Amino acid sequence: MQDTNHKKDSTETPFPIHCQYITAMEAGNREFHFHNYYELYLLLEGEISYFVEQNQYHMVPGDMILFTDQEIHKAVNRLDTPFTRMVIHIDPLYVWQFSTSQTNLLNCFHQHKPGTHNILSLSPDQQTLFQEYFHQIQGGNASEEYGSDLRAVASLIQLLLMVNEGFLEEMTQPDKITDHRLLPVMSYICRHLEEPLTLDSIATACGLDKYYLSHVFKKETETTLFQYILVKRTALAKELLSLGSSVSDACLQSGFRDYANFIRSFKKVTGCPPGTYRKQLL
Repeated sequence: MQDTNHKKDSTETPFPIHCQYITAMEAGNREFHFHNYYELYLLLEGEISYFVEQNQYHMVPGDMILFTDQEIHKAVNRLDTPFTRMVIHIDPLYVWQFSTSQTNLLNCFHQHKPGTHNILSLSPDQQTLFQEYFHQIQGGNASEEYGSDLRAVASLIQLLLMVNEGFLEEMTQPDKITDHRLLPVMSYICRHLEEPLTLDSIATACGLDKYYLSHVFKKETETTLFQYILVKRTALAKELLSLGSSVSDACLQSGFRDYANFIRSFKKVTGCPPGTYRKQLL
């Protein structure tokens, strides 16, 4: 089944917010991935498992999950029916200009460790408001009518205020992470990302048969163990570059042993070579 977008905005729009309303059997990104923007994701229909870093969340309708540009993530549909979601991608630098010393609109993205406290269960009233704000932002994004851009900005601010207020309360509650049998494996990879990692070495360290490990990882995540490692290393390299590391240092410190493979892999995952990414930060 193809994705069905009620009014899919062009990513080329000058308005730095991208809204999608999607119904499909699978996620748009079938591999572990991360973005150059922040993401808000509301599940409307279906049930899915959402991996964020090494953790997993079970999502039901009304659950909203969010990610920064540093958190790798992947949705897995556990049912034989399509799932429907609203997705909003935002440029954090654009949003930052509307924050104040009293009210940081990006706080909900940064008040947790990566891969923890990513999810918020919205009440029926909050779900209704989220959908209203979504359509107002989407409409303002697509329209050239006088005032439509400012109405979209106002809706975005209202949405982020609601989400932040929800997370302020949610952070006082236990995290909604669900147990999964790959957690020890993913945690081991995260702790040893800069070291050489092979199927044999990971399986031995985790006390598993390597063929069983490969099979279970593919079954649970619908992707391979080494694709997960590749994206984790690329995310680390991106972080190192953003902190001022040279391309060669980022290559070595993120676990890549082959420079040419690092350049190729970084471009495949992020869309641009690491040198280009680093220059964009200067």
